[in-house]
Amino acid sequence: MSIPLRLFLMFLKIGFTCFGGGYGMMSMILDEGIKQVGLTVNEFADMTALDLICPGAIALNSATYIGFLKGGAVGSVTATLGLILPTVMVSILAVIFMKKFSESPFVRGLFRGIKPACGGLLIYTSITMMLSVFFGTESIYEIHRLVFNRDTIELLILFSGALLLEFRFKIDPILLTVIGAVYGLIFLH
Repeated sequence: MSIPLRLFLMFLKIGFTCFGGGYGMMSMILDEGIKQVGLTVNEFADMTALDLICPGAIALNSATYIGFLKGGAVGSVTATLGLILPTVMVSILAVIFMKKFSESPFVRGLFRGIKPACGGLLIYTSITMMLSVFFGTESIYEIHRLVFNRDTIELLILFSGALLLEFRFKIDPILLTVIGAVYGLIFLH
C-alpha cells in the first residue's frame, strides 16, 4: 500500500474513532503513526512543539505535518483529507440529531464516559512525550534506561518553570513557548 493511501486511511480511522478534539487524538496519532508510517516519538515531540506555535487546529496541523514528513506534499494532502472527512460527516449528523437526543440519559452518559477516557489517553501521551523530550526514549516501557545528565536537568528546570508560570500566574502558553524557544536557541545547542 502506498504511503499517501496509508496516511489517508490512518487519519480516516483517527477521525472516526477519536473524540475530544486535537488533544484527545494525540495518543492515537502517536500510536498509529508509529505502527503505520514509522513515526518516531522524537518526530511526534517536534510536531507537538510546532502545534503550539502554528495557528490552526492541533489535529489538523498534526495530520498535515505527519503527512508531509512521511509522504511529501501528496501525503500531506491525503492525511489532511483523511482527518477532515469524518469530522465533516459526524458534525452534519450531530447537528441533525443532537437537538432531538440532547436530553437523553444515554447521550449524557456517553459523553460523561468519554471525557475521563480521553483524559487518561492525554496523560499517557504526555508521559511518553515527556520521556522522549527529557531522556530520548521511544516508549514508556524504556523507563528503566533513564539517564540524568546536565541537559536533562536543564530541561526539567525549564519544564518546571513553564509549568509554574502557567499554573500560578496564568502566563499565555504562546509566550511560554516563545520563551522556551529563545532559551533553547541561546543555551541548548
